[in-house]
Amino acid sequence: MEGKSFKYEVCDQTLTQTSKLVRHQCVLAVEKAFQCEVCNKSFSALSNLRVHQRIHTGEKPYTCEVCDKAFTQLSSLQVHQTIHTGEKPFKCEFCDKAFATSTRFLEHQSTHTGEKPFTCEVCGKSFSRSSHFRIHQRVHTGEKPFICEVCKKSFSRSSNFREHQRIHTGKKAFQCEVCNKYFTQLSGLVKHRHIHTGERKTFTCDVCNKDFEQLWAMLAHHRIHTAGKPSESCD
Repeated sequence: MEGKSFKYEVCDQTLTQTSKLVRHQCVLAVEKAFQCEVCNKSFSALSNLRVHQRIHTGEKPYTCEVCDKAFTQLSSLQVHQTIHTGEKPFKCEFCDKAFATSTRFLEHQSTHTGEKPFTCEVCGKSFSRSSHFRIHQRVHTGEKPFICEVCKKSFSRSSNFREHQRIHTGKKAFQCEVCNKYFTQLSGLVKHRHIHTGERKTFTCDVCNKDFEQLWAMLAHHRIHTAGKPSESCD
């Protein structure tokens, strides 16, 4: 593939590698007239807006006939179906590893070449995976597409959203390896482990001698004794 160049007809940019051509996204001055009422993200096509809105509504109209798993986009269903068929037509020439989709194949190749074709126009940071690039962009846009239906709190990452939901569902996914006690959040498990490790807590209330791991927690507690007024004796 070296020595060849490929011209992208949409914006006339010339690329030297097939992988770059496949991944390349032209920045065009297209009016984005369709706006999401939930997160205010805009789209140039109504169809793209409707697909995006499924993030907020939870609608998954495409269902796998084999395992009944549902998806928001047809392309995601088609990728999923390769799990059942076992088809992996894209084979890496470096390590012979095979992939079901061209996207996964191209992203894998970057582990060998070191190529990071997805570059943030705001801060210049580059990424080898398109999924990581999309998540990073939310740092600049402030987009938080994952919204809790119970308390309306929003999140930019699905992992943080799922962890938050355990507060409402009561699901305890983190288990202490010493006493087998369960916790809804990883932070709760980390704090609990101090019971077994014997680590001393740093901040102590000078009124009741209660210990705290963090200064802000001790100061908040101290207001119980001072009727809401911050204490000068608590360092």
